[in-house]
Amino acid sequence: MRFEFLPGRLPTAMHIDSALLNRLLVGNIEYILLVISMMMTNMLWLRLLAIASGVAGFIYSTWWLHDPVGVFWETVFTLVNVVQILIIKYRNVTARFSPDDRDFYERIFPQLEPHQMRRLLKTGHWRTAPAGTELTRQGEVVSHLCFLNTGSVEVQVNGATVGTCPPKSLIGEISIASGQPATATVAAQNEIHYLALERHALHKLMRAEAEIAHAVERSLRRNLETTLIQRTQPPASGV
Repeated sequence: MRFEFLPGRLPTAMHIDSALLNRLLVGNIEYILLVISMMMTNMLWLRLLAIASGVAGFIYSTWWLHDPVGVFWETVFTLVNVVQILIIKYRNVTARFSPDDRDFYERIFPQLEPHQMRRLLKTGHWRTAPAGTELTRQGEVVSHLCFLNTGSVEVQVNGATVGTCPPKSLIGEISIASGQPATATVAAQNEIHYLALERHALHKLMRAEAEIAHAVERSLRRNLETTLIQRTQPPASGV
């Protein structure tokens, strides 16, 4: 038995297969990019990937499906995400911070966008308090997460002083994170200036904004690790 190949048949088949592969690639990459965008915790990257997904869908609907309805909705989807990015950029540009706000921002949450930081700051207030003021009390649930900007505080367990916290420290992070009563009393040694973020408002914001929640959790964990390292280091010997 002898097989004969007709001239031009193989190239035509290869062309059809190539066109089919291109169509499948463009048709599916829209959904791949959309799924990846939903996995992003950074809102800017989420929007950028969503725009890329919309562009791929627009190309697919225009060149392969010739579907005007699909073209319309892919265009709307893309434009909505472009507008959202412009809104984010506008909010970042117009965000204003006091020197105290800026210090807190750069030291504790540098990974947040400016507009996200403004939302976080709205959950609290700056306060100045005299010596003896208690920021946490042992056995009681902490009402505020505090950022000590100036001054110093001492940490007491069962009435005995076990350490101090220097300026630029977070206070109450264990109770805020766990919801359990404070394990120590923290009291001002002198006049202090601090930011108090109200616990319920902070948790509500964290439930609404996943990116802010991740930033808060990372900062609380980092501050706790630093505190534990400082407390376990032996005191320096005198010369």
